[in-house]
Amino acid sequence: MLLPLLFVLMNIEVASSEAAGNNRFGRLDTTVSSCRITHSERSMGCRRLQLAQTSSIGLRIRFIGESPEEPGRTHQLTFVTGPGSGDPVLSCKNGRCNLAATSWSGQIISRSWVFFGARGLPIGLPSSHPTQGRCAISDGRLSCQSQTRDGLNLSAETRL
Repeated sequence: MLLPLLFVLMNIEVASSEAAGNNRFGRLDTTVSSCRITHSERSMGCRRLQLAQTSSIGLRIRFIGESPEEPGRTHQLTFVTGPGSGDPVLSCKNGRCNLAATSWSGQIISRSWVFFGARGLPIGLPSSHPTQGRCAISDGRLSCQSQTRDGLNLSAETRL
């Protein structure tokens, strides 16, 4: 008689821990305004922002834009951050997320830069490097500044 009760209690505990785990991970994909990427000293626009919580301590931030010189060509600048400070960035339920942070800052671990042609195929290999820098959310803006060991500066900023 106690064994069935024990199994019932165990299932309730397992179900509640799985539900909590589903709320920590997911992705937000949104259109943004006033978005700029600066690569060395060249500035280009971006139209979409993807934020993904893929671990309990990290965040992937992807700025996506279209090339003004070549119709159909897109570029993606991705920053991966480690543990952040401030509010949780995303509030997720079953993988779907909303922006929750009004103030946040995280240290950049790496960055990746890739171009895609009009058919959506990558042009060359992605340029991925360990880098130093920070991403921050403050005053309704998300900004990221980074520098590689060889001195290459990459930054991006958008209004949220």
